[in-house]
Amino acid sequence: MGGQSLKNILRLTVKELRAIRGDRVMIVLMIYVFTVATWLVAGAADTDIKNLSVAVVDEDRSQLSDRLAGAIRAPLFTPPELLTAAEAEAAQNAGRQVLVVSIPPDFERSLRRGDPATLLILIDATAVAQAGNGASFLRQLLLDEVQSYLAPGAPAAALVAVETRNRFNENLTGSWFTAVMQLMNSVTILTLILSGSSMIREREHGTIEHVLVMPVRPHEIVFSKVLATGAVILLASVLSLAFVIEGAMGVPIEGSLALYAGGAALYVVAVASLGLMLASFTQNMGQFGLLVLPVIIVMFMLSGGITPLESMPGWLQVVMRLISPSPHFVAFAQSVLYRGAGLSLVVWEMAAMAAMSVVALAIVLARFRKVLAG
Repeated sequence: MGGQSLKNILRLTVKELRAIRGDRVMIVLMIYVFTVATWLVAGAADTDIKNLSVAVVDEDRSQLSDRLAGAIRAPLFTPPELLTAAEAEAAQNAGRQVLVVSIPPDFERSLRRGDPATLLILIDATAVAQAGNGASFLRQLLLDEVQSYLAPGAPAAALVAVETRNRFNENLTGSWFTAVMQLMNSVTILTLILSGSSMIREREHGTIEHVLVMPVRPHEIVFSKVLATGAVILLASVLSLAFVIEGAMGVPIEGSLALYAGGAALYVVAVASLGLMLASFTQNMGQFGLLVLPVIIVMFMLSGGITPLESMPGWLQVVMRLISPSPHFVAFAQSVLYRGAGLSLVVWEMAAMAAMSVVALAIVLARFRKVLAG
């Protein structure tokens, strides 16, 4: 590629950037998606247990029942409210209490005699996710408290004691995962739409004829559109990651932003080329929208960002890793941003995205030449 060709690509890239700047609707959409939407989606799907309301019906009035009530505390639960059975039923019917712990009479005495004793947890299942998770946490908390009270320091009855330690997200905060995955999805959507709309816009406004009479080659037009789209999306994603996700939301970013930017650059080139290829089969934005929608759904659902890739059939994993860059980008982003992985650990994912970028560019160049010739 000679110096004149590089100058042509640079001039065309500047033209594309000016066109993007002039599209105010697209600018507002990008700002919204990478700021407000990322924040809202990360919090909207949050099913973490926080300050879940609990009432205690203590009919035992023993030292053990006092300890059980005292063990229910923040941040998972609010301080328990001591109620009678009738008051607890009324409070749960009114929606003021999600969980009610009922401690029967002679509960401690029965346990000390070795007799079976039942501790009742009433759940308001209208809040299915939080009530179910909260009941599981509460059940384990009460069991641990009973065991530590009746047999302090006693070894576990099981032959093997399983101890779980969470790495990279010790409190299993769901918004940490959701925020970054929403950013990945936003990069995919906007790159496809922005690259494809740049081609459709040329056709609808009639400026494609102006470009064709210029002394430029098809590959220069394609490269300029990919560079302009990739630069805008890449800059927006890095700024969103640094100022919205890490800065405003407090999600810790363990890895290097520079390494993430390098991998994201490879990804946006592949996706922008895919968007241009899809646009080459359509005549207007309506057709492009209908064509790009199933592509977005497949890239979302089978990328590993919503459900683990390992849970899919083996043949589907192989197919997605061969035809779509999204599984490689999700694996790359999770390794870098969550685990602080270095280049040596993600080099194969970056190589796969680079290879897909080359293939996608080759296909779109061949298709673009046919469109121009036709």
